[in-house]
Amino acid sequence: MITLEKLIIVFKKLRLGSSSMKRIKASEKRFSVKINKLYFLLPIFFAILISLVYAQFVLLAQPYSNSSTFMFEGYSEVFIALNIFAIAIVSAISLFIFFRILKTRREVALRILVATFIIGGMLSTLLFGKHIFILLNLGSPLFLLVVAVVAYVGTYFAYLAFVEALSDRARNTLFVVCSGTLGSFLGVLVPILPVIGISLFLSVADIVLIHRSTVEKIVGEAEYEKMIMKLAFSNREWGIGIGDLTCYSMVVSSSSVSYGVLVGGLSLLLILIGSLLSLVLAIRMVRIPGLPIAIVLGLSPSMAILFFF
Repeated sequence: MITLEKLIIVFKKLRLGSSSMKRIKASEKRFSVKINKLYFLLPIFFAILISLVYAQFVLLAQPYSNSSTFMFEGYSEVFIALNIFAIAIVSAISLFIFFRILKTRREVALRILVATFIIGGMLSTLLFGKHIFILLNLGSPLFLLVVAVVAYVGTYFAYLAFVEALSDRARNTLFVVCSGTLGSFLGVLVPILPVIGISLFLSVADIVLIHRSTVEKIVGEAEYEKMIMKLAFSNREWGIGIGDLTCYSMVVSSSSVSYGVLVGGLSLLLILIGSLLSLVLAIRMVRIPGLPIAIVLGLSPSMAILFFF
């Protein structure tokens, strides 16, 4: 016969067991969050590391220059300003055309953007290939062969991206590599002061777009998350936009070329810290721009040197 006292004892054991299971699940959940945070930083780290290494190749090929302005040596300031202005105008027009296409043919616009990004990232490697050839004193005919191979590979992967035949792993890998190379190309090509201005402008634009839900109003709430994941290094839980990765890489490569690898390394570390802070805030606030915190921290060493030393 089961007495009331025995029932109470069994109930207490079951309750303790249930609480123990909850603690175990909570502990596993916390451990999972830690792993996810680490995994979140890995693509950022590798994209920036690629840009940092490429920037050092450029410096080694130009041993008598410690600034990205050597890319414009022999040209007047007016010519440099006109080139930067032309790049800005072409970028603005391209962005305007993209948003126009996005309103009517959304899938096609996204495919074109991803394919163009991959081609740009692959072709950006040619700049660094050229500097490697300079360091190794190799002849130009062999470099033309490298150009042909890189152009073919870039076009092939861009085609696969356009027809959506890339696996998730291949797409994420290409996004990291192309973000690093394209960001490094821009960071080496443009002097540090315009890089600071461009990065801060993009950070403000990121805040405005997120706050006003501009993209959602164009494509609709239902399609917004799908679109973001197609333009990001992503898994099932989160995504890092290719624009964010490219901007991070541009800041670090420009800092490295302008002020040395130690400043570039410090900028990399600060961007990782800023990205982690943004992730923590995103977990609590659900939605937050990815650029502002990381970019401001990443630019702080260069701005300190530029304005105070």
